Amino acid sequence: MRDQYAGDVSDVLKFAFLRALSGQDRTLGIAWYYAPGDDGRPDGRHLEWRDEAAWRLLDAELHMGLATLPERSIAALERAAIWPQHGALFHRDPMPPRADRSAWGARKRNALGGADLVFLDPDNGIGTESEKHATFSEIRLLRKPGRAIVFITFPGRNLKHDVLLQQLHERLAIGCDAENVVTLRTNVSVPRAPGSSSYVQRQRWFTIVDPDADLEARAETFSDSLASIPRVRARLDRAT
Repeated sequence: MRDQYAGDVSDVLKFAFLRALSGQDRTLGIAWYYAPGDDGRPDGRHLEWRDEAAWRLLDAELHMGLATLPERSIAALERAAIWPQHGALFHRDPMPPRADRSAWGARKRNALGGADLVFLDPDNGIGTESEKHATFSEIRLLRKPGRAIVFITFPGRNLKHDVLLQQLHERLAIGCDAENVVTLRTNVSVPRAPGSSSYVQRQRWFTIVDPDADLEARAETFSDSLASIPRVRARLDRAT
């Protein structure tokens, strides 16, 4: 996660989902996978949600908090009035060199020790030990009884998405011993350029490892609400 992405439509989507999951009874932990500096990419420019009533209706409190950020930064997000009532914990240590990753992961686990729900927010989802990825071993490290892990994934184009999803769920079962996994698949159409009438699709998946029945129900309800927004598709899939 980079400062330049703060307040983008992706943040509205993921924080609305996390708020819906947390409700009033769970402490949220955010593992930012923070990468300081601008990477020169145009990502993070989609702020059209500020003027669309449907996004406001999805979560009015979150909409207000993100729309009034004093600056686009992770620090500003942490200070914003957007977090669940039961509280939030953060780990914002910058992504380390590979040799220091184990110690960095241990500090992350300690910082988020009191969280019932932990969200991993790397730039590019799950993969190798790079500054853009979380790893399956880090998911294993953060799992504990009574806690659910949520992470973001950006599906590739090399295979059909149903196949990619099945592979992801199978890898979690084999690599993390995860017995219960659900994934919210979302597709948001955004303008190709500011003011453009041409749209491109942006897929983001949010996978929950170890959800209880209540979390699954909250995810299902959120999926239905999200799908009511113009140019947004949402679907909840359970591992088989």
